[in-house]
Amino acid sequence: MADLVPEDEFEDEGLGKLGLWITIVVVLLILALGGGGYYLFQKLRSEQAGLGGAVGKESQRVLELTHQVTTLQKEIALIHRQLTDLDARQAAQQQRWRQMRDEQAKVFDAKLEALEKKLENSHAKLVTQIQALGRQISRTRADVMLADAEYLLSAANQKLRLTGDVQAALRAMEAADELLRQSGDPAVFKVREALVKEIAALRKVKQPDVVGVSAQLLALEEQVNQLPLYLPHMGKVTGGQKKAHPSDQDIIEQWKDVLTIRRRKTERPVEAILTPEEVEAIRHALILKLETARFAAIRGEPGLYRSSLEAAKQWVRQHFDTQTSQTKDFLAALDRLMEQPVAVQLPEIGQSLKLLRHLPQLRLDLDRLDSAAPAAPAQ
Repeated sequence: MADLVPEDEFEDEGLGKLGLWITIVVVLLILALGGGGYYLFQKLRSEQAGLGGAVGKESQRVLELTHQVTTLQKEIALIHRQLTDLDARQAAQQQRWRQMRDEQAKVFDAKLEALEKKLENSHAKLVTQIQALGRQISRTRADVMLADAEYLLSAANQKLRLTGDVQAALRAMEAADELLRQSGDPAVFKVREALVKEIAALRKVKQPDVVGVSAQLLALEEQVNQLPLYLPHMGKVTGGQKKAHPSDQDIIEQWKDVLTIRRRKTERPVEAILTPEEVEAIRHALILKLETARFAAIRGEPGLYRSSLEAAKQWVRQHFDTQTSQTKDFLAALDRLMEQPVAVQLPEIGQSLKLLRHLPQLRLDLDRLDSAAPAAPAQ
């Protein structure tokens, strides 16, 4: 038992051997590492010695590149300043262009507005003309009839007012009434109503027999030379001149007239014997009075006509023998002529024409009546 090694000592000896081996291994590792490091160091130095020239060249290149970069930076800065100036000038130019554009736009807008107004006015005028032309082109047959009726009524009014031709006015008015009937326009009812009244009034007018009155006056003028004068006279004028030495036959004729007047019973005294010139003047004055009455009858002037006949009657009573049958018949004819009319009071026929010229207003009135007619039962 005493020869045996204790377990603790055996364990300590094992541990010592292990530590030695570990120490050896560590030393070897350190030596290896040191040798490897030295080798690497030497290798690095050799490589550094080989790379020294290259590093110098690269540094030179780096410096050159740095100089070039600096130069480029300066150029870039210069270009940047130039670009900035160019941008400023461009901005100013753009501002000027904007102002010019705005001014031109304002001027253009003003011109465009004026042109639009002008075009609107021209368009309105053109539309008006087109509408008028359309209305003129689209005139129906009824419109043409109404226009013809208006023309006939106007002609009838002028004919009656200027010449007093009742028959011509009647024919024109009847033709106008027929046209109004054929037109079929309801608005012409009032026009036709007034026209019918005017036609009836014209038909009642009695035309004077102006031709007969004129013929009777001409016949009386021819009888003037046959009427016996109240005063004695010295015969007739021969050749329009008084004879210086009357013949024996003239003297005999004059004495016959004197004796005839002396045998005539009269209430008026015989003052003197008329000369042939005075006889002709008395007869010619009576003819002039009758001629004046005839012209007054032709012109339709009843006042002058009757005053001329009255003057002729007084002249006959004053200068002619009213006891003879010839003179009495002459005065009776003058009385009958005074009773005959030579002019008439023509009726007014302008109402129908006035209504026809206001036909659009009549149509409006008719439309209002038509629109108000359905509302009457509701009320």
